[in-house]
Amino acid sequence: MSDQDAGPAGDPEVTSGRGRGFVPWYKQSGAWVTIGAVIVAFSAALAISVKAAMERTASGTPTVSVGPSAPAPVAKVDCPKAGDKATAKPGEPAGASEDGGITLGCDGAPGGPLADETKVTVQVISDYICPVCKRFEDELGADLEQAMRDGQVKVTLYPLGYLDAYSTSGYSSRAARAAVAVAGLAPEKFRDFDALLWENQPPEGGAGLSDEEIAGLARQAGVSDAVIAEFTSGAYDDWVSSTTAAVIGSDGFQGTPWVLIGDGTRVYIWNWSQGDLQKAIAAVAAGEEP
Repeated sequence: MSDQDAGPAGDPEVTSGRGRGFVPWYKQSGAWVTIGAVIVAFSAALAISVKAAMERTASGTPTVSVGPSAPAPVAKVDCPKAGDKATAKPGEPAGASEDGGITLGCDGAPGGPLADETKVTVQVISDYICPVCKRFEDELGADLEQAMRDGQVKVTLYPLGYLDAYSTSGYSSRAARAAVAVAGLAPEKFRDFDALLWENQPPEGGAGLSDEEIAGLARQAGVSDAVIAEFTSGAYDDWVSSTTAAVIGSDGFQGTPWVLIGDGTRVYIWNWSQGDLQKAIAAVAAGEEP
């Protein structure tokens, strides 16, 4: 008798009463009758469960979904009333952040009012000649604007001179200096001017818009000639160049647009091209990655 024919002597679980050795459970008498009964019972229970679920759905009773629940949407907050017009130091925008950005109030103006309840921050690093940045503006600009005005997020913009080599005239820096000047001297006109710069984005590889064309867009946004004169005065050169150098030297920077969402403690790089803004805001507010 081989070792495979008989189990350990005296073990009732693996030794038969007739000395035939080990008999697998599925070959034992009555096993298949038991299996058949179990299958029939399970099938009947499953049919009853499915029928009940269909009846609940048909009657309008909500069914319970299985799996992790999504974070709750971030509540909207009333924007505080604006006080005096925001002012800025010479050579800086209103709402200047310590790292070279332009923080917008919930009214859309640099240096405008912010709700204390708003905890989630969104930083948008871009270049006015960057075509993917324009795609971000086209696809998500309106959603971000609405979230900002609803007090769900605090927005900081960083216009860079990052892609100067992609025009023959250093257009990126020239456009960024004009935007920062408007943010500093006419903040109430900034959002309109910013939108016009995106709408009239020149192609990469050319001369870009001339200073006169940039001035024309500013006038279209209601910016005065006195402010326009500062576009080329050199007053905002340092701000743009310093911000550009600081951002491109940051850990994790790979190009524009670079969108970061934070909760006051941590900051996450957001893959906006594959995400939903409201879901990302809710996730960060809940302490999760967007």
